[in-house]
Amino acid sequence: MRSLIYIGIYALAVSCAPRIEEPVLLAQLGSEKLYFEDIQDRLPSSGSMEAADSAGYVDLIITTWAKNVLLVQAAEFNLREELQDFEDLVEQYRNDLLKHAYIDRYINQNLDTTIVEEEVREYYEANKSSFELKERIVQAKYIAAPVGAQKMSEAKRWFTSTSQQEKFLDWAEVFATKQSNYKDSIWVPMDDFIAEIPIDVSNPYIYFDRTKKFTCEDTVLTYFVEVKDVRLEDSYSPLEYVDERVRKVLLNKRRLKLIERVEENIIEDAIEEGTLIIY
Repeated sequence: MRSLIYIGIYALAVSCAPRIEEPVLLAQLGSEKLYFEDIQDRLPSSGSMEAADSAGYVDLIITTWAKNVLLVQAAEFNLREELQDFEDLVEQYRNDLLKHAYIDRYINQNLDTTIVEEEVREYYEANKSSFELKERIVQAKYIAAPVGAQKMSEAKRWFTSTSQQEKFLDWAEVFATKQSNYKDSIWVPMDDFIAEIPIDVSNPYIYFDRTKKFTCEDTVLTYFVEVKDVRLEDSYSPLEYVDERVRKVLLNKRRLKLIERVEENIIEDAIEEGTLIIY
């Protein structure tokens, strides 16, 4: 009988007829009541579920509601001594959420996110000691060609010769099949760069300390590596390497100042309006 009632209610809810105007009581637990309008928006659309299944779905919603209500009631009864602590925590959590949402909106509306290069440089120069490198970094690039490519011996010679660069570039245009994903103007951790090329891992740094250009190969490709610059650990990071980090620091400082300002303004406004009286 109850299932037939649920089927009828569901059929009416998903039909083209107007929504049910009179409240339909589905379940009651003491003073707690569950009405059909409370669950109407959770019901599947017309045609997506058989009538019998829809009745079972409504019954599941009611059972879940009843479990939740009963668990809360049991908790309130058995945790009477701790109840005030819970209520205080809930109130504090609510207040924290509201404050966070308000401050976030204020910051989104008022924070100036434009940071000019001069600001970045000034902060970097004043705080260089905060930007010491923890690892070696390098500006380098490479191209690679099959080990059996024509004129490979000549290409290696052209690559290291300052007067034969045009010949090497013309050769590479034809035979190179791979290149680094970054230009030599970009600083990257040396270990990341080394991981991309086949060099002796027992002492890879010697390649970068010895020369600005070198070749290495595996069984498939010969790599032509050009090193523009190297910075060692414990030296200062170049500005380009920490530019984004400095910008984040400056932006966070602005954010903290805005938070401080909004908190001060709220106090000042409340005192001026007479809503806050400090004795």
